[in-house]
Amino acid sequence: MHIDHLSLQNFRNYARLELSLPHQPLVIYGDNAQGKTSLLEALAYLATARSPYTTTDRQLIHWRMETETLPYARLAADMTTNGAYNRLEITLMLENNGEIAPKFKKVIKLNGVDKRVMDIIGLVTVVLFLPQDLALIEGSPSERRRFMNDTLAQIDRDYYSALENYDKLLPQRNALLKRIADKKAKVGELAYWDE
Repeated sequence: MHIDHLSLQNFRNYARLELSLPHQPLVIYGDNAQGKTSLLEALAYLATARSPYTTTDRQLIHWRMETETLPYARLAADMTTNGAYNRLEITLMLENNGEIAPKFKKVIKLNGVDKRVMDIIGLVTVVLFLPQDLALIEGSPSERRRFMNDTLAQIDRDYYSALENYDKLLPQRNALLKRIADKKAKVGELAYWDE
């Protein structure tokens, strides 16, 4: 996989960026606050459809867009994977629908066709190692699991799907365990969740 061209509009501190990438190692350097981290964040976002730095995708939209009628950010990558050309586009929008808080919308397209997040995982493979990732060694097992899950999900789409199901089912199973402890449910009900 190689990203031939990266396009950013209203993403973080980039009002607009058009960048052709060489087929060789690339060194990114520059003064502080010039967009090096935002560039790497954009590449990671194209791989996982989520930011390693923010809690919500709304934070990725350029601050100057807040006064616009339709604030948005757009990331696009032209890439070659095993000799096949693909264009991946992710658009983040805040739709003002008359409510107090604008509705957030994420649109993902692969070669012009709408896709879900799980459909694009693994298309762009990225391993992002940040200074705070030292917590992988020193920190809690949950940090290691998060890192491994993010990495494995890019390699195996079935893993991503299974992980998504696990994340939905675990809270339900834990709620049943609490109800069993409170004598509001029977232990026999647990067999279904343990299959």
